[in-house]
Amino acid sequence: MRKLKRLFRALFFIIFIVAIFKVVNDLNLKKDVIPKSAMRIYIKASDEISENKLQVNWKYVAALDSIRINNDFSKATIEDAKKIAAKFLETNTSENKFKNSKYKLLTFDEVINKFSYTDKEKQKVYKFLEVINDKYLVEVNDEKKDFINELTPIAISIYKEYSILPSILIGQAIIESNWGNSTLSAEHNNLFGIKSTKSWKGKVVDMKTSENYNDTIVATFRAYDSKKDSLDDYAQFLKNNKRYKENGVFNATDYINQAKAIDKAGYSTKKDETGKNMYADLLTQIIKEYNLQLIDCKFQQESF
Repeated sequence: MRKLKRLFRALFFIIFIVAIFKVVNDLNLKKDVIPKSAMRIYIKASDEISENKLQVNWKYVAALDSIRINNDFSKATIEDAKKIAAKFLETNTSENKFKNSKYKLLTFDEVINKFSYTDKEKQKVYKFLEVINDKYLVEVNDEKKDFINELTPIAISIYKEYSILPSILIGQAIIESNWGNSTLSAEHNNLFGIKSTKSWKGKVVDMKTSENYNDTIVATFRAYDSKKDSLDDYAQFLKNNKRYKENGVFNATDYINQAKAIDKAGYSTKKDETGKNMYADLLTQIIKEYNLQLIDCKFQQESF
């Protein structure tokens, strides 16, 4: 009887130690799994491969590369990352072409099978992908996540009809409304800072705004009864102003080129201290920091 008790105690102690080790190991993994310097490499590589095609998910690329470098991300290189990212894109020969794109975006499961990984290595890749699911270049609180999640379904709906990328719509809403906290947004439901024009028949409000690098003016903005009205009008605003079509906004399939096109079309007159337009840079920075381009990827992938 005593021997049996000792055996149970020994087993309990072993299970306890293993459980503690696993918890500590998982916490360390989540904390230190991938440095921001490596994240930037995978983001840059994925964006370069995605240009004028469809958006590759940088987290997929990092997860697949983790086996090659044995989780030592000091060995991550832009060249190797681009080779992996390229595997997610294939020439699209089917009739179901996404927005007339010449390319098809493959799923993670399809691409991992292109690698000669063992079952154990594949398990490690999926585990790694699970761990980095909530990794961003910046700290993201629940309020910001909620704001992104709230706008995502509407952004996707607008993309289907108007070809305005979800990342662009949400990114602009973040910049223009300060995460929905600006007075214009909170009190008048104007998420995008759209100004009133002669053709606008709705409500308006006069407010101060930062126009250039260090200038403040009073401008007349549109006011809405709801944020949904603001989102709908945003899409109509771009569609009905021919300069956006003329500058290729609706032809862009990646967020960097669409941001440049919107900036070139004159959506914002914000300039830096040298007089250079800065809106496209601000927008793409926000998109990268909060992984908004991954929303584009998910929808483009699921559309086939």
